[in-house]
Amino acid sequence: MNHLHRFFIVCAALLLIVPAATANWSENFDSYANNSSIDGQGGWAGWGGASGCDAFVTNIHSYSTPHSLGVIPTTDIVQTFSENTGQWDMTAWCYIPTGSTGDTYFIMLNTYILPSTYDWSVQLKFDNDDNTVYNTMFGSSATAPIVYDTWTEVKIEIFLDTNTQSTYYNGNFMDSTVWQEESVNEIAALDLFSAGGSTIFWDDLDLILNTALERTTWGEIKTIMQ
Repeated sequence: MNHLHRFFIVCAALLLIVPAATANWSENFDSYANNSSIDGQGGWAGWGGASGCDAFVTNIHSYSTPHSLGVIPTTDIVQTFSENTGQWDMTAWCYIPTGSTGDTYFIMLNTYILPSTYDWSVQLKFDNDDNTVYNTMFGSSATAPIVYDTWTEVKIEIFLDTNTQSTYYNGNFMDSTVWQEESVNEIAALDLFSAGGSTIFWDDLDLILNTALERTTWGEIKTIMQ
């Protein structure tokens, strides 16, 4: 077997052990009517089942056309999950206009049981008064400058089997922490919350399970190369 042929075989083998991504949940808001309330659509509901916590589908800005979700000053809207094992990526795209004020949050919970049993794992605070994103969980001191007037990715890598997580904003690593301290290694809910902040926009949210395709081993690759 010539070296070039071996090279292509090894490249094919390497592709087989690259982690695969399986979308468990995805939301782009594009199938909903413009200006409609998100509460009651696509599994979204107000915090604790309450009314008056709504967000609204809009075409003012969008990452994937035509719609995104506008989070207004009173928003506290939740999507629930039931994942308890594996490695997951939560990604979401955020648009914050220049001139925004106040605080809005991107929150994930490991426990979300109505009416009042909750436990937080992720709490990213977007403080528009000092133009900074703060990770406020588990003693983290990680910060990042808010990016305005462009769609910016928030990504949380979640390792339920090892009780760890890593946070990224705008493609940059912020920090790694535990997923939970005194609760359960589960992904229970996503919460988009505003503490009276200006309207901001979220789009193209995905919860993705990463799995490895173990169809070959390094030992087999070495054998091919011989």
